Amino acid sequence: MKKGSAEERFINRELSWLSFNHRVLQEAQLKRTPLIERMRFLGIFSNNLDEFYRVRVANLHRMLLVDKKALTTLGFPVKATLDQIEVAIADLQQAYGVTFQEVLAELKKENIRFVREDELDAEDEAFVAAYFRRTVRPELVPIMLSRRVKMPQLLDGEGYLAIRLRFQDDKEQLAIVQLPRHLPRFLTLPDKDGEHRVMFLEDVIRLALPLIFRLFEARHIEAYALKATRDAQMDVDDDVARSVMSKVERGLKKRKQGEYVRILHDAAMPQDMLSILLRKLKVHASVSIIAGDRYHNRRDLMGFPDFGRKDLVFPAQPPMTHPQLVKATSVMNAMTKGDLLVHCPYHKFVHVVDFVREAAIDPNVTTIQINLYRVAKNSQVINALLNAARNGKRVEVIVELAARFDEKHNMKVANMLQDAGAIVRVGIPNLKVHCKVILVTRRKAGRIQRFAHIGTGNFHEKNATIYEDLCLLTANPRITGELAKLFDFFENSFERKVYRHLFVSPFSTRRRFVKLIDDEIQRAQRGEEAWMDIKVNNLVDAGMIDKLYQASQAGVNIRMVVRGICALRAGVKGLSDNIEVRSIVGRYLEHSRLFVFCNGGKPLSYISSADWMTRNLDRRVEVSVPMLDAQLAAEVRSLFELLWSDNTHARHLTPARNNSWVEVTESSLVDAHKDLYLVHKDRLAGLD
Repeated sequence: MKKGSAEERFINRELSWLSFNHRVLQEAQLKRTPLIERMRFLGIFSNNLDEFYRVRVANLHRMLLVDKKALTTLGFPVKATLDQIEVAIADLQQAYGVTFQEVLAELKKENIRFVREDELDAEDEAFVAAYFRRTVRPELVPIMLSRRVKMPQLLDGEGYLAIRLRFQDDKEQLAIVQLPRHLPRFLTLPDKDGEHRVMFLEDVIRLALPLIFRLFEARHIEAYALKATRDAQMDVDDDVARSVMSKVERGLKKRKQGEYVRILHDAAMPQDMLSILLRKLKVHASVSIIAGDRYHNRRDLMGFPDFGRKDLVFPAQPPMTHPQLVKATSVMNAMTKGDLLVHCPYHKFVHVVDFVREAAIDPNVTTIQINLYRVAKNSQVINALLNAARNGKRVEVIVELAARFDEKHNMKVANMLQDAGAIVRVGIPNLKVHCKVILVTRRKAGRIQRFAHIGTGNFHEKNATIYEDLCLLTANPRITGELAKLFDFFENSFERKVYRHLFVSPFSTRRRFVKLIDDEIQRAQRGEEAWMDIKVNNLVDAGMIDKLYQASQAGVNIRMVVRGICALRAGVKGLSDNIEVRSIVGRYLEHSRLFVFCNGGKPLSYISSADWMTRNLDRRVEVSVPMLDAQLAAEVRSLFELLWSDNTHARHLTPARNNSWVEVTESSLVDAHKDLYLVHKDRLAGLD
């Protein structure tokens, strides 16, 4: 390798992502993970891999179409990257298959068993047949393939059965059936002899094949799983004559026609049948054709039933009331007495909802301003905003229509809010609005008072139960005044604002974090104490990575917790000796971003919506906020320390990408997701 080459400076982004998915698979492999949760981790692994193909692999293929010698943003050859991806995924899929069979065997020991259609007795067959006639058959649309009937374009991520009928004269007929997307993937059969039994939906259909195709009087019918993954890139063009909304609508229509990037088929499917189907689908030679087993869309395992077996799932950890809100008459009244740091899923997300609800009915509140990136399907936050608009409040909403995979829902939300009288703005030209902010303005006795929410996670009630996030609730005018400037920018994007306390992308986030790192470098060069603790989801930006290398070489001690992609090569002599990176994948999805800098013994703590990726620093609107309250700053530091102490779900991230476990000593076992819950519980109990 030449000095300063991509291979010397960075870890390939795509391979680092696959290492993250390997960590998800490791959770399914762990014996100490509750058994049904192991099955659900297998579902998460599959869901992640689907998205990887839809977005990352598709993007690499698109780059190759433009330039056969294309390089990734970090300088890795695209063609070689695709080859490495193929090898890495093959290894992961093999490990996945072994793990799946191990989990099935363990479930069987617990009297939970998958059954196939050929394992049913007469009583079971009658039960399944009745379910099929009542629920499944009305949703089925078999398509008979012939010269006159074209093969339908397979929808991205949907499951299909490719079917072949054989007749007495040895003639054949092919057909395709899409698995009904609105039906449960699993059918729970009546317990028998104390055993819980479950079937895949496709096996219900397989049992009914003679009924479905009885018109043809076939002597033999066989069915094989088939699935396509398509390019999920949404091409929103630069046609300024159309509204942003219509651009997104057109982009969604194009997505449905995205190129195939992967075809997954049952390995048992005869080669001649597969060849016919691929020819009818007009699959390009560059598409990955992957042999799987008889069940695809394993992402549905995320919803695998628990059969009431509490001993086989994570122990309940119901969200708690924030200590400062236990006796408070309202969220806003509590905010006037001091800043609050809400930590989901340990704290109740309803505190954020209540904040908006209170503002919606408070007669002194004049304005509610918020930006929306992702929200739940039946969002309580949206209901509160609709109520506020109907109550005559000025409701200003920035809706990011280009939130990947949520565009359609966000358009629906935007229309609902507009119909209720809210002022809706659909983002900023050439910038995604990814921050998570709310500003409430109240006017009483001629005095203006503002209340703010600045967080690391979206306003999404469901995600708040599984995503770990932090949000600051504050009435501090140093913060709320600057947030008012940000909402002015949303209205008049040609005006660039100056922020003293907030770091706002794309204007100051990179510059302000670089300044904090440079300050630590200068202290280290003077022989003073210098360190920084960083927690992000992804670390990819070359400029920030090089700055961290510079800090390491100056003697700054750097600890990092990175959940997903980490392109930084940690622990390399002469490059990053003083950098250690760990990753925690466990019960909750670590989603918060936080930063702590030594600052000469007076640590500075921040939370942020921004990862250290080029898009977050330069092409999105993001907000980082300092913890001006000393107690909250200390809470952020203690949170990082507890995460760093984890030796149950933490792994070392090194250039070897082997996800080696942080050392475990039984006398000091630390499970951050369990212990953090206990920390918050103790704080709540301390009020008594």
